[in-house]
Amino acid sequence: MQLNLGTCRVHVLPQPARNDSVAHAVWLKEWQQVSAHFPLQQREDWPLAGAAQQGILLRLDSIGQQEVAHVGVRLHRLRSLPGAWYLQVPKLGVGIPEWAVQATMLALRELAARWWRVARVRIELCLLGNPDMLAEFEREAKKQGYSVVPPLEYEHTLVVPLPETADQALIQFHRSVFKNTRKLERAGHAIRPITDQRYFDRLAALYAETMSRTGARVDTPDMVAVIRSAAQRPDRYHLLGLFHKGDDNPESLMAFRWCGRAGCYAFDLLAASTRLVDESGQIPMMPAIMLDMFGWARELGATHFDFGGVVLDGDLQGSAVAGISRFKMQFGGNVARVGSDLLLEPRLGWRILDRAQRIVRRRIEN
Repeated sequence: MQLNLGTCRVHVLPQPARNDSVAHAVWLKEWQQVSAHFPLQQREDWPLAGAAQQGILLRLDSIGQQEVAHVGVRLHRLRSLPGAWYLQVPKLGVGIPEWAVQATMLALRELAARWWRVARVRIELCLLGNPDMLAEFEREAKKQGYSVVPPLEYEHTLVVPLPETADQALIQFHRSVFKNTRKLERAGHAIRPITDQRYFDRLAALYAETMSRTGARVDTPDMVAVIRSAAQRPDRYHLLGLFHKGDDNPESLMAFRWCGRAGCYAFDLLAASTRLVDESGQIPMMPAIMLDMFGWARELGATHFDFGGVVLDGDLQGSAVAGISRFKMQFGGNVARVGSDLLLEPRLGWRILDRAQRIVRRRIEN
């Protein structure tokens, strides 16, 4: 299918059925060829995508600028609305030019108008390279019929430039980062990559413990897929753990952090820890892990690290995640508003059915 959007042509390449092995293999090969600069969440091997999802590849051809860009779209089948589709674009704005962001908004609005099954479109804007454009894209999206809604992930983030030398790190990072790292080293604790599946239960336990401290209610990610990603794609994902006294027993794993890299950016994806205490009190473990993680990202060509959301200074007091934000601030960098979600619900029938089902569920629960 091809959409003509004035200054841009959009080629829509839906994922073929898996039982059509030849067509599916051709489609997957093209997705893999063009996804080198995709955000991790748009790539074909995103570990937390879920088996029920399908993909749509958009090839955007700018007529005036003679440029080509690609965007990966996730297609979900809504459980709450049998027969309905939900189109999602994670991290739109990472790795593509500004004209392609606007073209994607137009293309998905056009697809939603043509495909009657589409009940919802959600575009998750993430403008790490040019946060000043965020408000402009929001205004344009409203003109096209989208609603601007709170982001599923984060609105503000801390973007840290990765130091090229040890001297630069000493200037940029807070001295407590190095103090706590030396303390861990003297105590005999060790940081190692995790690629063995025998640690997945321990990762899940640490994650549950960490979420209980913050008060968050979230599902535990697929830790088997997380470990597999680090083992199979070390150029794209890295999973580090801190082991008590260097012991490689799963119960000795005290903390872990999972990060990814796409182009010149590295991303904080998942982290958890238990408490590590000695005679002087609690010892922070994550600063030492982050120093190793920064080194991995820098070796692969990343120049900046996205810490995945922070709480602003005015909101720190009383926040359950204030300590996490303060930890991130130790590494310098700049806080910017980079995230915003655009929501489109194009069909009245699906909206009425969705709201009716919500009312029925609330009455049943009460």
